[in-house]
Amino acid sequence: MITSTEIKQVANDLGADLCGIASIDSFSDSPKGFHPADVFKDTKSIISIACRVPESSFLANTKIPYTAVENLALARVSQIALSIVLYLEKQGAKTVLVPSEPYDYWDAEKMEGKGILSLKHLGYKAGLGYMGRNSLLCNESYGNLIKLGAVITDAVLVPDKISEGNMCPDICNLCELSCPVGAIENQKVNQKKCRQYSEIVNKRGAEIYTCYECRKVCPNRNGIK
Repeated sequence: MITSTEIKQVANDLGADLCGIASIDSFSDSPKGFHPADVFKDTKSIISIACRVPESSFLANTKIPYTAVENLALARVSQIALSIVLYLEKQGAKTVLVPSEPYDYWDAEKMEGKGILSLKHLGYKAGLGYMGRNSLLCNESYGNLIKLGAVITDAVLVPDKISEGNMCPDICNLCELSCPVGAIENQKVNQKKCRQYSEIVNKRGAEIYTCYECRKVCPNRNGIK
């Protein structure tokens, strides 16, 4: 029988910095079409993992290192998730990878995309952290400097508790005030404003992330010290 402790040890051995588990029972509030069972009808448990993003990528005088780190961290956490899928299949469990991208939902007018499932909401339900005012999942140890991955499975696992409270100070709204285009309001991000400013294609056709102010100004960006 597969246990939660076993899965977390596997994730840790593979290089994940965080691993949490949620039960399918905690997703009754999921939007239609974005419930774990809408992706895999036999889902019983959700395994959420995260890899830390190095804070020092903010220090460069060019956005290239940050862009590279983001892409490498995504590739790393995705590979770990794939390895967990393969491990669980060997144990006889049916398991489906939940990728960050590609995804089907795209509203061209709003420039709004949605993954097949929201990785940050899976992480929240799996106890990895809370939703910050910048709409990012924030962890007590690593702040918002994490990249998320997940798998859903028919294995029945003991879930973690959802994080209680809020790390964001009551009087802090630095992320909202610091956003160059005013894209953050009421813990939501206007994706069109954000994408038009923070994602560019350079002369060689490479996609570059040009803004990370909402992450950088957060007093808990790398956890509570």
